[in-house]
Amino acid sequence: MQSPDLDPELVKSLLESLASWDPRASVPLALTYMRTGDEDALKGFDTMALATPVAGEMLKERYLSPTPDVAYLRTLPDGTLGKEFERYLTQNDLDANLLRESAFIPAHRERGDDVGYLAERGFQLHDMFHVLTGFDTTPLGEVRVVSFTVAQTPAPYPAMIIASRPLQMVLYKPELLPAVMDAITDGWALGRKAKPLMSVHWEEYWERPLAELRREHDLVEA
Repeated sequence: MQSPDLDPELVKSLLESLASWDPRASVPLALTYMRTGDEDALKGFDTMALATPVAGEMLKERYLSPTPDVAYLRTLPDGTLGKEFERYLTQNDLDANLLRESAFIPAHRERGDDVGYLAERGFQLHDMFHVLTGFDTTPLGEVRVVSFTVAQTPAPYPAMIIASRPLQMVLYKPELLPAVMDAITDGWALGRKAKPLMSVHWEEYWERPLAELRREHDLVEA
């Protein structure tokens, strides 16, 4: 079977992403892929996302949380999910609403309301996954989180990162390849071991101890 040719715009975006060390370089690449990628491949991502064990439950509820009240979270005791989430945002100078306005959400909604909803909830939870897994926001930490995400719920953007970063190392920095592959493996293994996180209403557990939640969802060693 002959493989379809890649769209020239996608090839250009891929090469630009591989040549850039900006951690955000995969964003325009993945958005271009959403517009110009092979339709069968894109349908494959849609199918995998909708076939995850929790997708049916999520689509019945269509739960979306309001933007976290960071001022309230700041008042919670140390060690609670809410306090540690606020600390993560503050230490990394992050806006709690930023990913809720991601361009990937309408890009997925163009593929259908169900796929769009799963993507929107996923972007709401990206920073939460950092807190729950303990993976930091360094380039390797981001690779760990997106690998964890793909292991739980396949999606084009995180998959593009874990597919392109090893190739970038091969082309430009082969000495970094072991570290990148270790990061991919760390995130993937934890994502496969942990209980599904996407369907949990984490924003209802701000007052719960983070350590307890990690144990309950198999995010730590037994």
